[in-house]
Amino acid sequence: MQQRARDRIDSVLAATERLLATTSVDTITTSSIAAEADVPVSSIYRYFPNVFAIYKELFETLVSQIHGRIAEILENPRFTSWRERHLEVMLVLRRTLNEDPAYRPLFHLMLTTRELRIVKEDANAQIAAYLAARWEQGLDGFHGSAPLAVARMATEIFTSFETLTSGEAQSEWTDSLFAEATLALERYLSLYLEDPA
Repeated sequence: MQQRARDRIDSVLAATERLLATTSVDTITTSSIAAEADVPVSSIYRYFPNVFAIYKELFETLVSQIHGRIAEILENPRFTSWRERHLEVMLVLRRTLNEDPAYRPLFHLMLTTRELRIVKEDANAQIAAYLAARWEQGLDGFHGSAPLAVARMATEIFTSFETLTSGEAQSEWTDSLFAEATLALERYLSLYLEDPA
């Protein structure tokens, strides 16, 4: 892809992120994105067939960034126990929900949009496969016969927190739900993982 095309796509994505941070999702159109990006609407259609294709690209990018952060934590030797890694991963995910203005509306949209739901399902499957591969090697003190099932369930426990809070701004309720999700996930994982002696 030529640099000019990549720059145009980046401009459209950045404009969409700005709109998601300040505007109701139902009012965002390719025309409003084009106006925000200062590009002709026709140039958007050259790269994206509709606004959901733009959302999908943004969601994939955000999910990829989250995966990168999770992988860094899981491979970081400074964390000596699975509990430390677990808490740090939860905090990274929480920060993403709180600090990335596009993630919450995109996640909320994912609940009702097939294209984005597929991205999230694939993302959860990738994280679960990554965790299962670690646990199959006995990392994090894993013991049990079904590392992939355990990993898949762990990703779904966190996704339930995202689902419950995706439509809300930061609040005490969100704090309470985060604490409960963190505790539930830690207790679940403690059935299968052990800290080093």
